[in-house]
Amino acid sequence: MAGELSEVLVIAENGGHETFLEELRARATVIQALPPRLALVALPAGADAALGAGRPVPSSLPRLPGATCYGDDLPADVLDRLTGQERLFVEAWRLRRRKARQRPGDHLPWDVPGHRPPDLPPGATP
Repeated sequence: MAGELSEVLVIAENGGHETFLEELRARATVIQALPPRLALVALPAGADAALGAGRPVPSSLPRLPGATCYGDDLPADVLDRLTGQERLFVEAWRLRRRKARQRPGDHLPWDVPGHRPPDLPPGATP
């Protein structure tokens, strides 16, 4: 969709962690952060289409020395260098990026032909 925002994970790799988030916020829209090294940055849809794990930063996100952007998934060696708390942050980002599972009857009225209405609460009468 036009105007939809995409997220990129930014990791401060080489020192400078004290000013990393401050500098990043001055250059981009930070959606979430896990100080001192991790942040999710919003990009317009399509801006990170060519961005894979650790590939160059898209032109819509200014370069930040010592930081690496990940638009896809993280390589195993990068994941191995993260703390437990940082891994949890990354796992939440991964889960949020997954498409919701479609189930039969999702978003349909309960009385659509071919579907049964939900069970009545205990003690209720029809």
